[in-house]
Amino acid sequence: MSETLLPPNATPQEVATEAATARIAGVPVPLDSLWNPQTCPASVLPWLAWALSVDEWDAGWPEDKRRETLSLAIYVHRRKGTLAAVRTALVAAGFGTVTITENWGRRFHDGTLTHNGAVTHAQADHWAEYRVVLDRPVSIAQGAQVRRLLAAAAPLRSKLKVLDFVAVARLHDGAIRHDGTYTHGAT
Repeated sequence: MSETLLPPNATPQEVATEAATARIAGVPVPLDSLWNPQTCPASVLPWLAWALSVDEWDAGWPEDKRRETLSLAIYVHRRKGTLAAVRTALVAAGFGTVTITENWGRRFHDGTLTHNGAVTHAQADHWAEYRVVLDRPVSIAQGAQVRRLLAAAAPLRSKLKVLDFVAVARLHDGAIRHDGTYTHGAT
């Protein structure tokens, strides 16, 4: 008696399908390594990114950056809508540390404000607006990527007011060319 689950009146196609798939149980599937960003084969990383709902993925990234992005994906998803998620998403995408300022320009007349010329008299931001200052220059395309990351990780009620990297020194050493790839400090 053969070990089959098919009924006696099975069609030849059903019998052939069962024979073709009978050895599938013998194929080793290392699920524990496939779901681990550090041990997953590099060729499977895009599918792991899809399974973990990674917001920003680029196949051109170096392998270590792709693995770091995957390892931080669950952390970012658990904290979406918080400043921690925004910072982690930008670090995972390789944009380094950032300074995020909420309520820019708010002044309280409680004696903590000194008149030393550092404070301007510009209109204060709306309570739901925030500013991001990067610690390295980014191209226009990278600026668009940062905006997509911020839209995915920031609170829905918040609106990005400024994406800035003016404070970063840009040396005239030929590393950044004036060919329209980079702006002069804001994207």
